[in-house]
Amino acid sequence: MSWTTVCDLRMDSYQANQVLDATDFHNNAYLLGSVVPHPEYVTYQGPDAQLEVPVQDDSLARFAGLRVQALIRPEPIVHRYNIAEGWMSFAFFIESDGRLVGTIYDGQQWIGPDSGANTVPPQAWSRVSFEYDGVSLAKLTLNGAVVGGRFDMPPAIRQPQQVITLGHWPRGDGRYTLRGDLGHVRIERRDYEDFWRDAMHIAFCRRRLTPVQADAKREIEYLLSTLDPLERERLRECAVRQSERMRAFLHQLRTVDPRGAVRLRQLGERLRAAWCCSFNAPAARQALLEYIMSIAGEPGSEARARYEALAEEFLTISTMCAWTGAPYERIRELSLILFPELQSFELDFRQLVEAL
Repeated sequence: MSWTTVCDLRMDSYQANQVLDATDFHNNAYLLGSVVPHPEYVTYQGPDAQLEVPVQDDSLARFAGLRVQALIRPEPIVHRYNIAEGWMSFAFFIESDGRLVGTIYDGQQWIGPDSGANTVPPQAWSRVSFEYDGVSLAKLTLNGAVVGGRFDMPPAIRQPQQVITLGHWPRGDGRYTLRGDLGHVRIERRDYEDFWRDAMHIAFCRRRLTPVQADAKREIEYLLSTLDPLERERLRECAVRQSERMRAFLHQLRTVDPRGAVRLRQLGERLRAAWCCSFNAPAARQALLEYIMSIAGEPGSEARARYEALAEEFLTISTMCAWTGAPYERIRELSLILFPELQSFELDFRQLVEAL
């Protein structure tokens, strides 16, 4: 699964009261208050101590999914210790009873997994992480082991407002300030481009393009490069909307019940195997049919109505950025040279939908 690292603070490079970010985004963190830098970590020595990363451009404002990793050595835990918080976006912290907690804000509520009490050891270095996939799954890890998770996360996250703060509540209030040491912090995001990159990786996996297909791929890239900036922006905006609707669609499938995510992952594995092995169409059809039968319900039931609505939504999502006219008709022709299996995709899918 693709992630884009947008802030990588190794605590080994300081300049002008800043910790330097190792990524090309230059999201440096300002050392504020009574925080003391050392080689490879900083120490929080008072309630005003904090590291503050300004949200200066869209590198920190394009989160669909989120992963925060940090190296921490807390003193005895006497109150909530913030690890990282994006103002009105996400919060990753140690609660006063020693549990590890990660939450995202979806515009209405803060929601996320926790590890249970007495998980984070005081006065010892631990590597902790909070990961939210942008669809429905979230997990917490401690030294590589999963210590908490949820399958029913909302398919949306608000973007950080103004700052991301480490070891402190954003801005003035010091009630949640970390006591102890903070080492390497890495913040990663998933946005529509990462989802698209994953889709392309799957689409081309283990396939050797014929000379004709290679020519088609090059021509598609050329045609896209000839679009004017306004047209490219229109395509980008549609891709963003499509990504948002696909995440909401997957959220509905995953959260039917606690096994929804497991069933969908198993289906995905079978479909990838069918696609990547010269597109074994019978295997793919059988996998889809078995999945449909597991979720469709009886004719006339509430489950069947929900299933039919989901099927229509999937077809809508798959065609919503299918522009007409030049050069899109030519790009569509070339896409069918690259992936001839898509020639009858909509018909095949409708036949599956109506097979029950």
